[in-house]
Amino acid sequence: MVACVTFETVKVTDPAKYYEATRVHIVHSADERDRGSVYWEFYDRVCDVLREGRGDIEIVDHNERSVSDFSLMLRTVLGIIEGERGRDPDCDIYVNISAGSAEYSAAAAIASMMDPPTVLFSVPSAAYKVQGDRVKEYFYSEEGRPVGLTSATKEPKRLASYCIQKPDRDLVCGLRVLSARIENKRPVKGPDMIHALKENGLWYKEEDFGGADPASRRQGEAVYYYRSFVEKWLREGWVAKDESRKRYVLTPLGQNTVDTFHQPPEGSDTGRYLVLRPRDR
Repeated sequence: MVACVTFETVKVTDPAKYYEATRVHIVHSADERDRGSVYWEFYDRVCDVLREGRGDIEIVDHNERSVSDFSLMLRTVLGIIEGERGRDPDCDIYVNISAGSAEYSAAAAIASMMDPPTVLFSVPSAAYKVQGDRVKEYFYSEEGRPVGLTSATKEPKRLASYCIQKPDRDLVCGLRVLSARIENKRPVKGPDMIHALKENGLWYKEEDFGGADPASRRQGEAVYYYRSFVEKWLREGWVAKDESRKRYVLTPLGQNTVDTFHQPPEGSDTGRYLVLRPRDR
């Protein structure tokens, strides 16, 4: 498991216990010359809790210059993931983005997405240390105005950007058509999906089959559907073959892709096919 420690403890230790982590990489920033600082106290507390009753757990320390340096955090987490894959290509790697700096969380999320088997997770809070009237004591100014934990900031710092391709529009929209038909218990065999894709403006090969006889046309359309949609869905890990029903179904990754990257038109009836405007070609 990979996590960052600044001023949180249970958000690191609880998920480590939940996932039964055997090796925990802790990213933090604490001056070696000042072992008594608050940063070291939080780090030491996390290590103590992780070791309680777990003699087999290994804690790997990553004391970096700054956990607020986005590029450094990205390099650090990528290095950890690469190192673990080098030790065991099939190992389970869990990356916690609920503790630590905002820069660490953003970098860790991106690093995890660059290595698809990596499990990215967050930890919702069930209770807070500061409650009731004490909130004003810690989060308000002396004048009684809401401020938060930070009372002053430095100049904004632009982060390095990295190009991450969004999934192909037609593949996502076609996947949504498949998902809608499954949800509405409608047939999803090749001819049915071809008709649905045409109806939703996602079919661009009409002219290639225009002069063929009906049997050849159906065969050509079936080949185009498989190569342009099914084969690519399979490659992305978005669908899987349901052998018992002889059809393709969405995987959890495929459903997440639809839920994230496809927004139905406002006011649409989810019981019908979505009307999608075809992309210019």
